[in-house]
Amino acid sequence: MLLKALLILGLDVAIVFGVGVWLQQGGHALGPGLLWGLFGGLVCALTAIGGAWWAEVKRLPTNGALAIVVAGMLARMFFLGAWALLAFKVGQVDGLGFLAGFGAVYLLGQVLEVWMLFRLKSGRPS
Repeated sequence: MLLKALLILGLDVAIVFGVGVWLQQGGHALGPGLLWGLFGGLVCALTAIGGAWWAEVKRLPTNGALAIVVAGMLARMFFLGAWALLAFKVGQVDGLGFLAGFGAVYLLGQVLEVWMLFRLKSGRPS
């Protein structure tokens, strides 16, 4: 299950990275923002998938898995705040590009996390 989730996420990252590089080479303002957002979204998506995987490996009950999800979301919220400030102040990136890059990767990571947790709850093998 973990390998499938990482492969799906890797494909998404490759597509967003390619679009970001293409836009940046074309001089479009969205390019740098897309790449900064991509990295932030990748970190957040990997922690979401990692939390679901850890809950599966430890065979946590539903309440334990939900505790992992909530703690992970809190940590990702702090990381996103710091990363966005860094991207906007140091990188001088476009806000829409940052949001697009972050959202394109992180939202898929959240979907994969829910998918993994649903399989954990239903008792299906990985």
